[in-house]
Amino acid sequence: MTHRVVDRRKFRLIASLSAVAVVAAGTATVALAAKDGDPAPASAFVRIEQVGKNVVNPKVQQGGTSGVFTVDCGTNEKGKFSADNPVAQPGLPHGAQHVHDFVGNLSISAESTDESLEDSETTCKNGDKSSYFWPVVRINPKANVNSSGSSPDKVKEAGTPHVTCPSVKDRLPAVPQQASGEVDRNLELLDKQLKEANDRVARNENPGGRLGRRRDPDREVPLGARRAGCRAGPGDRRGGPQPRVAGQADRGGQPADRDHQGAGRPELRQQRHSGAVDRGNATSKVTAMPKFLKMVVGDAKPTSRGPANARATWTCSGFEDRLSDKYVICPNGSKVMRVHDFAGCWDGKNADSANHRDHVAFADKKTGACPKGFKAIPQLRISISYDIARDVQEKGQYQLDAFPEENHNPFSDHNDFANVNSDQTMAQIVKCVNEGRRCG
Repeated sequence: MTHRVVDRRKFRLIASLSAVAVVAAGTATVALAAKDGDPAPASAFVRIEQVGKNVVNPKVQQGGTSGVFTVDCGTNEKGKFSADNPVAQPGLPHGAQHVHDFVGNLSISAESTDESLEDSETTCKNGDKSSYFWPVVRINPKANVNSSGSSPDKVKEAGTPHVTCPSVKDRLPAVPQQASGEVDRNLELLDKQLKEANDRVARNENPGGRLGRRRDPDREVPLGARRAGCRAGPGDRRGGPQPRVAGQADRGGQPADRDHQGAGRPELRQQRHSGAVDRGNATSKVTAMPKFLKMVVGDAKPTSRGPANARATWTCSGFEDRLSDKYVICPNGSKVMRVHDFAGCWDGKNADSANHRDHVAFADKKTGACPKGFKAIPQLRISISYDIARDVQEKGQYQLDAFPEENHNPFSDHNDFANVNSDQTMAQIVKCVNEGRRCG
């Protein structure tokens, strides 16, 4: 089956610099999901009207600032898509195992250095060479959720215990001809073992409720298969069943189109208008971000690492006072949105840290004040709007590219940023934000 990336017709990435955050906004396109990709389960979707208002904007106090600086980073005409994550996994090509959408710096890759970023061209109209990137959203026509936003058959299917395994065949390097026969026989044996394991699990389902005993599916995974990365499923720590194949990455962990730099992808047709917004801090003036500051917001692996760093990002236009950790179904006339608020406080010393988080911090949600030992910087917010057909939303047919083990988990949404603004431009941003103006 061929899956495609959804066209997010022009979206704007807005960066607001102040003591608090940078913002991105606009209308984007969506892509088709990857080959063999399973759809996200019905339980991963929610109507935005069912999400309570939960966004708190601290009141700007005396000494605080509310300025906003917006940067227009274009429409990504060159189509820069990649499975690299040069912030979280520098030096590791295709380390994300899912496709990112890039705007800004054109040279950004797993092998990027501060020097190469400095020497690059950019899509941003003011010359901002910073890099902004996040997982693409794709349309998966395999999903078939009914109009009420739920599919009992799909939920039942996703909730059935089963053994899953990464495709060993897709991960193999070139196999010498003299060894191909033996390799094929071992692959067939592995497929047979997995089928037998799933048959045993299926025959031992628990029809009697919680008091009956059910065979542990993990025990059915052959030892050799466990070592190869096979596991029992489904389920995630937050409760709903999850599918097993990542959206835009094939089973080998590479982008489905095999083009890691974004050229020649028939299914990646994401035309977008991007911009960056930097905002102020509610309690103090902001100071300049250091050049080459790197930040991550959200967590790509909340299922395995826990939810501490994960962020709810999904909403609909006109409903920005609420954010959901599930994919949203929007009313007519409203667009699906993702809102990523980066940390707006900096330790004043380091441009990066081992986990790409400890050198920055989030301001207090109620007061907007930075933690002790941190100073306010312009807070980056990236808001992305998508033109996703209403019936696609209703059927649960759009989903996020994610690590395979996250199974399109909407709570695994994340965003990365590398600041390559010149000292002159950063000074302009800080001045605009601290004076409470709206600039661009």
